[in-house]
Amino acid sequence: MTDLAKKLGIMPGDRVCILDAPPEAGRAIREAAPGGVEFFDQLAGEAYNVVLFWPRELEGLERRFASYTAYIVPGGAIWAVMPKKKFAAQRGVSFTWEEMQAAGLLTDLVDNKVAAVTEEDYGTRFVIRKERRMNYGKPA
Repeated sequence: MTDLAKKLGIMPGDRVCILDAPPEAGRAIREAAPGGVEFFDQLAGEAYNVVLFWPRELEGLERRFASYTAYIVPGGAIWAVMPKKKFAAQRGVSFTWEEMQAAGLLTDLVDNKVAAVTEEDYGTRFVIRKERRMNYGKPA
């Protein structure tokens, strides 16, 4: 397994959904993954172990977090991936990490890790709060 796959918690046999990724970031994640990982570019069907998404605007972000929570296994993760500050303006991202984090925390999620995804992007991992996991799917 590569360092990137380890950082993102992608394990052999996982179901991973990548939403709205810049092409180079999506490619880097796919290439870093161990064998047996199934990749998807839309949410449907069985629950995912990892969902990665690239939010572009603050409006509706809390709803996105809440809806993605229904698509992960209880022990799964949602990664909100943002461009680093020096790349944010050129990608049209005008909200801060703190604003993104606040949107996620308004749901049943809590953030527990930050990691570089590419040279231009970093992600924040959100997981379902332990005391609320019983409300979601089957245990991981």
